[in-house]
Amino acid sequence: MKSKLIILLAIVIGGLAGSWIKNLPGFIIIAYDKTTYEMRLWVAVGLLLLILCVSILVFILVRSLLSNAGRVKNWHSGRHGRKARKLTTQGMLAFTEGRWKDSEDAMVNAAKKSDTKLINYLIAAQAAQHQNAVVRRDSYLRLAHQAEPAAKIAIGLTQAQLQLQHKQYEQALASLNELKAKNPQHPYVLKLLCNLFCLLQEWEQLILLLPNLKKYNVLEAEALTSIEHQAISGLLRKQTKDGQVEALQDTWLNLPSHFRKSKTNLMSYAELLINFKQMDEAENILKPIIKKQVDSEVIKLYGKIAATNSTKQFSFLESWFNATPTPPEEIYLTLGKLAFNAKLWGKARQFLETSIKTSPSAEAYLYMAKTLHHLDDNKQASIYYQKGLELFASPQTNIENLALPKGSEDLVVADLLPKFQKIENKA
Repeated sequence: MKSKLIILLAIVIGGLAGSWIKNLPGFIIIAYDKTTYEMRLWVAVGLLLLILCVSILVFILVRSLLSNAGRVKNWHSGRHGRKARKLTTQGMLAFTEGRWKDSEDAMVNAAKKSDTKLINYLIAAQAAQHQNAVVRRDSYLRLAHQAEPAAKIAIGLTQAQLQLQHKQYEQALASLNELKAKNPQHPYVLKLLCNLFCLLQEWEQLILLLPNLKKYNVLEAEALTSIEHQAISGLLRKQTKDGQVEALQDTWLNLPSHFRKSKTNLMSYAELLINFKQMDEAENILKPIIKKQVDSEVIKLYGKIAATNSTKQFSFLESWFNATPTPPEEIYLTLGKLAFNAKLWGKARQFLETSIKTSPSAEAYLYMAKTLHHLDDNKQASIYYQKGLELFASPQTNIENLALPKGSEDLVVADLLPKFQKIENKA
């Protein structure tokens, strides 16, 4: 209805305007070179209006054509986008289900028309990795970089993780060092480096990394402490391979002071000193720990020491025991062993009997048997040896750490105790 009124109005206005224009007096003369055109004024005005109308119509037509072409292009592009999204979804589902080849193919095809090429190529690289297709994996990572040059960190981290999974440790180290050089504070880069140093047992590098792990909160406090102890212990044990105690001692002294104050690190060092027969130095390390923050592990380790002055060593621990309301139950076996080393047979028997009552072990029985032999009670000694052997044969016995007093070979068949360790003493 509205359009009809507009058309009617245009006709009326056009008729009135046409009548007015037709009655306009005057002429228009157009001269060009030697040619002259003459026409009445109303004819010239009519021609101008006609040209204007034709121009408007042509403009409307061109705009309509361009608009339709855009819509066709958008429809075509949308169709490809929908297909790419569908392929991406299929690729993700295939990846989740472990269909690596299907996932790789879907992601690669999707990347051709997708606006998420980075994601497509990264998933394709992981799918190729699961097929042990390292060349294709690296090719997809390069394509991902070409698609999104700004995503260097994401691509580099993916590359490093895939190299770690494929046990390409040298390549992974190179990738992570490159990332660390450009992003020294990136938590995940630091975490992957930490894991890699642990795998490679590069303890020196791991120790250098520890301050950054702490500074940037890469690990929880408990996990960081565990990594620290693992690194220190690994570094110290590495120095023992050449059999030179001086290398071990120099390495310990060169560690930062806060590492040398750690109870766990001190115990690791003391244990290695015991292996090198540096008994007095090991005792000097463990004594302050016993006085301040003793536990069962410290007491057991102290019992492995055969100090030069065994009587003094026993007296120290006995005094501590008498002054401590609730000592660890391992104290009785340790005191029994130290009394045995000091040839205090009565004390040894007293503490070993208590140890057998509170926490029976094959080691306690064997020390007790040897003590009874020194007390000329061979009959009871044989009974304790028998009980020790029975307990030794039990699956719960830790035979790796079971110790046999020196001189017991004449009383026990050697074939039954292949992993006993002799305790060196001056008995």
